[in-house]
Amino acid sequence: MKQWIMTNTGLKVVALALAIFVWFFVKAVTNDARTVEGVPVEVKVAPGLTAVYLSPKTINVTVRGTAEDLRQASRYELFTVVDLSRIDRIGRHQVALTTRDVRHPRRVQVMSVEPTNITVRLEKSTD
Repeated sequence: MKQWIMTNTGLKVVALALAIFVWFFVKAVTNDARTVEGVPVEVKVAPGLTAVYLSPKTINVTVRGTAEDLRQASRYELFTVVDLSRIDRIGRHQVALTTRDVRHPRRVQVMSVEPTNITVRLEKSTD
């Protein structure tokens, strides 16, 4: 093992320097951010229940990626899913939103959501 470390030391240092340079370059290229307003919120509920009130119905999502990817990312490619299928109580519920709730294209990264809480009122379905 020691022999492997000591051989071609100069080449290994150059490879490490190139790897660090490439990492900084890629990070700089993908460091653009943009806030997409009006991203719709979708609520999944348990059978027998329906969401009769949702506030707000849309949120603002800040995404990061390359400039081209951000130009193409729109509120039509982003949406938020709130899964309330495990809640079986009717009434008003405050739900915390996180970046994991936002469905998005793989080419962008979700950085933040605003607001971070929504209100949903569940009632029994009339079906």
